Amino acid sequence: MNLFMSLCPATAPSFGRFTATAHGNGFRTDSNGRQVYKATEIVASIRNVDGQCDCLVSFGTDKPKLAANMILQRLLSKYGSRFQPDKDPDSLGVLKTADGDLSIQLVTMREAKGQWIGAVVHGKQRCPA
Repeated sequence: MNLFMSLCPATAPSFGRFTATAHGNGFRTDSNGRQVYKATEIVASIRNVDGQCDCLVSFGTDKPKLAANMILQRLLSKYGSRFQPDKDPDSLGVLKTADGDLSIQLVTMREAKGQWIGAVVHGKQRCPA
């Protein structure tokens, strides 16, 4: 959860510092250069989707609801009134920036023998090269 906070919301809205911040937090770049990972169970990436940049951190957890609540509490604690509820029922909320509102979503999935949670910040501009 701390890694999500330091990678996605902290480098938004341009995500220009994403790679440097990830490497500073002990992440390594994979062989195709698109994802960074830490100890195989935490994966982070930025990717262009329809001309806009999304920042994603996913990790394994036995308690996805608890993890989601902890992320929500950290967003509220760190950003205060800059993080607000969103009308979209699939959104955790929006982070208010000078460049506009950035939607934050949490996605949970079951894969192999465990559960995963993905925390995503949807940006408004193209990812850095």
